[in-house]
Amino acid sequence: MTDGGAQVAAPVGIGVLGGRSFVATRAVMPAIEASERAVIAAVASAGGAVPDPWAAHAVDSYAAVIEHPDVEAVYVPLPNGMHAEWVGAAAAAGKAVLCEKPLARDADEARSMAEVARRGGVLLAEAWMTPFDPRWSAVLDQARSGSIGEITHVDAAFTFTIPDSAADNYRWRADQGGGALLDVGIYCLGAAVELWGAEPETVVATVERTAGGVDATTDATLTWTGGRSAHVRCSFVEDERQTLELVGTRGRLRLDTDAHTGGADTLAHVDEAGDAHDELVEPGDPYLGMIDAFADAVRGDAEWSRPVERSIELMSLLDRITAAGNAPT
Repeated sequence: MTDGGAQVAAPVGIGVLGGRSFVATRAVMPAIEASERAVIAAVASAGGAVPDPWAAHAVDSYAAVIEHPDVEAVYVPLPNGMHAEWVGAAAAAGKAVLCEKPLARDADEARSMAEVARRGGVLLAEAWMTPFDPRWSAVLDQARSGSIGEITHVDAAFTFTIPDSAADNYRWRADQGGGALLDVGIYCLGAAVELWGAEPETVVATVERTAGGVDATTDATLTWTGGRSAHVRCSFVEDERQTLELVGTRGRLRLDTDAHTGGADTLAHVDEAGDAHDELVEPGDPYLGMIDAFADAVRGDAEWSRPVERSIELMSLLDRITAAGNAPT
């Protein structure tokens, strides 16, 4: 189509595998609908009927989503243990893929998925939306600017309680890549890795493990050269908490609520040389930002900002934390 004589690309048709998942129905599919660069072309769910307002796009199977003629890219919000299978199927069909975080159950599986995408000549993007949150980006920009001096420590937590009524949730299953670290570790590690890279010198971790073999809580401390450190806490059994604090030689930057998922509270709490104040950051929907960026990358209008190699690097760090938590004391 055209706009005043200029060619305007049609929205990218996205197919959704797992149209009843929490993140898909609460965040990603609404973001696709809100986007001017993407549309929902087909949805399938193995767990029951696709809910309104997306039922009109329902097809019979995940394979039917991938084969749908209007689907150019596929969004995969399935349990972690199913990522590799369906990323592979989409890539083999020549469809770009936006796969929920964590990309895989471990770094080796992530590398295999990346190779499948490379052979298929398609984009494989991890659906970590936090970098598209204006508050989170503002905190990282300030940290890099030196406004609070050199960053020496990062403290991050993402904890919440899975209710007893959800005892069958795949997050409790080791074979599906369950556990708190895999589910929310990327959020807690994101700022430190963005600032210092994914290869700390040391990793120490303690784990509270379920009878089924997954971590209900992981607490880890990591150190980089120059005395830099990070502390992260991930849990499925603690009260809900999303926080991020960056400590510098001349002050602190803090996000005290919804630090990793965005939200209505858009205040970045800043403490520079003892002068505490709140800085208003223009709000934005990180999921919509992610969808728009993904659509632009599929169309070739822009590069995807986080190549799959960086996702693999962070998966490798998650593997290191898991190994540290499993080490005998």
